Amino acid sequence: MQKNNITNVGVNNQAAGGNAVLSGGLGPTLLSRYKRDAIDQPGVKYVMIFEGVNDIGANARGSALIDAFKRIITDCKAKGYVTIGATITPFGGNSYAGGNHEQERKTVNTWIMAKGNFDYAIDFSAIVGQGDRLQAAFDSGDHLHPSVAGYQAIADKFPLDIFTA
Repeated sequence: MQKNNITNVGVNNQAAGGNAVLSGGLGPTLLSRYKRDAIDQPGVKYVMIFEGVNDIGANARGSALIDAFKRIITDCKAKGYVTIGATITPFGGNSYAGGNHEQERKTVNTWIMAKGNFDYAIDFSAIVGQGDRLQAAFDSGDHLHPSVAGYQAIADKFPLDIFTA
């Protein structure tokens, strides 16, 4: 952002290791904290959601994630915020794979990328993934989390024009 003279946007990353949108996880769910962490923060203009892999890994239905995202988007819109959705990255080869998990991921990602849901949608899965797996160069080794190179690829391809539109 600084290299592109976008110096009037601060980033407040409220990511939580082991986080989940709906239930479980290692801490409070996104649904229980999104107002505190984003919507009620002073100076907010944009809210981005990059969540859901832990829910799918714990057998959540894609439709439940979509309903949660709709609720968050509605609350963001009520405050006049711009919403940004990022697709769930692949996890083939990890313990989260199997069953209908890949289909649920695809269902959610299709919804995220569809026009009219988020103001902007970014296909993180396409940036670091190849089919149902992370590209080898972007895999941290657990087949779930992108590596430093993977996160750098996401940063390099993030459409900064969102912040100048």
